[in-house]
Amino acid sequence: MLIDVHTHLDFPQFDSDRKEIVGKASEDGILIINSGIGPEGIEKTINLIEKHEGILATLGLSPQEFDSGVIDETIRLIRKYKNRIVGIGEVGLDYYWIKEPEKRGRGMDNFRRFISLAKELSLPLVVHSRDAENEMVEELTAQGIKALLHCFGGSAELGKKAISFGCLVSIPTSVAYSKRKQELVGEIPLEAMVLESDAPYLAPTPRERNTPLNIRIAAKKIAEIKGIEYDKVAEITTRNAREFFNLRF
Repeated sequence: MLIDVHTHLDFPQFDSDRKEIVGKASEDGILIINSGIGPEGIEKTINLIEKHEGILATLGLSPQEFDSGVIDETIRLIRKYKNRIVGIGEVGLDYYWIKEPEKRGRGMDNFRRFISLAKELSLPLVVHSRDAENEMVEELTAQGIKALLHCFGGSAELGKKAISFGCLVSIPTSVAYSKRKQELVGEIPLEAMVLESDAPYLAPTPRERNTPLNIRIAAKKIAEIKGIEYDKVAEITTRNAREFFNLRF
């Protein structure tokens, strides 16, 4: 078994073949954790897990969202569906798109609201931190909370700091070609890694639509970089995901 800890099968890129992809993933022994983003994405994701076996859900909000009404509604829905999900996320910080200091400050305030929500509901946290990895790790450290670092783009040194207090580093399928991701895999322990597709994005081949089926490619690349057997990568990353999300199977 493999676990894709972060995907977006509710996105319109899968409207034509969503059922087929879910079926193929199940046949291939891949468990999917879908990340529903914002009120619309949350409702679509809940509908998705109701229709299909082999899919679990986390619910969150894009760090680029600043509408107070949308933020409040997202939090309300997460509370509503708290017993149907395995985690909160993705949430976090995005300094790639958000440049203005005032907006970055508001983004940190929003991030803190979701950290507090994760603590309140006793749910694992999945964090987005594009170009804001230092600030993200500092905040998690200050808050005393571990997280799954979705598509972590920081340095190996920073990754090791996050690992030291219980975080996991999520390796996307783009590790097939990304030298930065390959270097990260070489530096951090397998015992702190999980696998993700981030489908429809970050495919092993640039500019193609990604699917959860491709996480086998990520696992094979990690095995190659580490000089270990593929089965060991599958076993340990799956165990890491199960323990982080408290999956009982």
